Amino acid sequence: MTTPATLVRIETRDLRQATPGRPSRPIHGDTNYLTLESFSAQHGQLSSGVWEATAGAFRSHCAGYVEFCHIVEGSCRVVDPDGTRHSFAAGDSFVLPEGFAGHWEVDERVKKVFFIARTTG
Repeated sequence: MTTPATLVRIETRDLRQATPGRPSRPIHGDTNYLTLESFSAQHGQLSSGVWEATAGAFRSHCAGYVEFCHIVEGSCRVVDPDGTRHSFAAGDSFVLPEGFAGHWEVDERVKKVFFIARTTG
C-alpha cells in the first residue's frame, strides 16, 4: 500500500476487498473477521482502516502498538485485565494503549474504524 499525499476515505460500507481472518486467541464462539486497510505510512508504522467481527470472545494484546477505535456499527465489550467491562456501541471511541492485554466480547457483530501507531520497528 502506498502513502498518498491526498485525503484518504475510509470506506465502511463495502468490504468486498477486505482480508478475512480469525482470532489467534479465541475464548469462545466461532468469530470471523474482515480487515480492510485503507492507509499506511511511515513504512507501516501507521495504519488505518476498517475491521468487522462476528459473535464470539477473543483475547487482545497490543504488543508494540497503540490503537484508536471508533465503533461504526454494532456493539461490543472490551474487558480489562482486571475484569472491568467497557461497553461500546456505534458512535463510541476509545484507545487501547500499548501493552493492553484484555479481551473482546461480541454478541452479534461489530464494525470499527481503527488507527494503529506501532511503537516498535
